[in-house]
Amino acid sequence: MRRIIWKRSTLLWLLALAIMAGFQWWRGARIDGVLFTVAVILVVVDLVKGSLVEPFIRRHTVPRGVILACAALVGVTLVVTPRNGWLALAGVIIAGAGVTLLAWDPQRVRDVRPDTAVRRSSTIWALLAISLCVWEALALVISATSPLAATIALQAFPTVSVLLDPFLQSWVGQTFFVGCWMLAGLGLLRLWSRP
Repeated sequence: MRRIIWKRSTLLWLLALAIMAGFQWWRGARIDGVLFTVAVILVVVDLVKGSLVEPFIRRHTVPRGVILACAALVGVTLVVTPRNGWLALAGVIIAGAGVTLLAWDPQRVRDVRPDTAVRRSSTIWALLAISLCVWEALALVISATSPLAATIALQAFPTVSVLLDPFLQSWVGQTFFVGCWMLAGLGLLRLWSRP
């Protein structure tokens, strides 16, 4: 049997994803729990296999217009359907599956280390993301275990989603949020550098 090489970055990803999976199962978010559990399984398979996990289909270059049309369709679905409903969930799953197939490129190997500015920027973004995750987790744990009623505890220790709820109740707020989310995703896909 092949010896597994435990890299620090892989262990940190595995730990973070396992904590998130356990946390989602604990709070009763089964769909999120399944997604994070699948991510943990993929990282473990990656470790055991010794090479990057490849998607079931070969990566194809999809024209920019097709990606924009699909993004617009998902965006409209997320704006016009009720939040946290089945259609919104289907839109997020379709977007996630599409992005996974578009962005998955396991052959790319980085042979140069990132420069100082990129490292500094990635550290700042990582600290921001970790801070938001810790805030969300602590607020949920405090509200779930507090002797106060759940609504009072959530008002005293609000999660990020509770703070965003008033803004997202309006059509304008929901449209703005979905638009920002879609633009960020398209930016991460480097859509503008595609043919």
